[in-house]
Amino acid sequence: YNFVNGNIEILGAVMATGISISFGVRQYKIENDKVFKELFKEFNNRYDIVFNDFLNKLDEEKETKLVLDLNEKLKVIDYINMCAEEYLWYKKGRIPEEVWKAWKNGIIHYAQIPSINNVFKEQYSQRDSYYGLFDEIEIK
Repeated sequence: YNFVNGNIEILGAVMATGISISFGVRQYKIENDKVFKELFKEFNNRYDIVFNDFLNKLDEEKETKLVLDLNEKLKVIDYINMCAEEYLWYKKGRIPEEVWKAWKNGIIHYAQIPSINNVFKEQYSQRDSYYGLFDEIEIK
């Protein structure tokens, strides 16, 4: 057994392992970014198409509209479900902290509107159905 050749073989194996690990980490990051991009687009599209105008209207009417009709209430529940999905993906590490903080601030803002707040409070009894969202945000 030649000492120099043995060390070269070991060095080659260590380098190959390092390159393989580096490639794997890079691929994981690329895949994670792709998943985040898909989730980000999906949630933002859903928010823009389904909820943005609706929530802004309720925000504008917050002093006068204190009770929602059934369809409006169901739409708020759909919004809470979407928020819970966002939180679930955040907990799984697929949504970055800074994105979640921005989304969370929006959720808290809308949850303070009296008509929406009433629905949040009603749904609190079913908080286990919302992946821990109600533990993450405080509803007053």
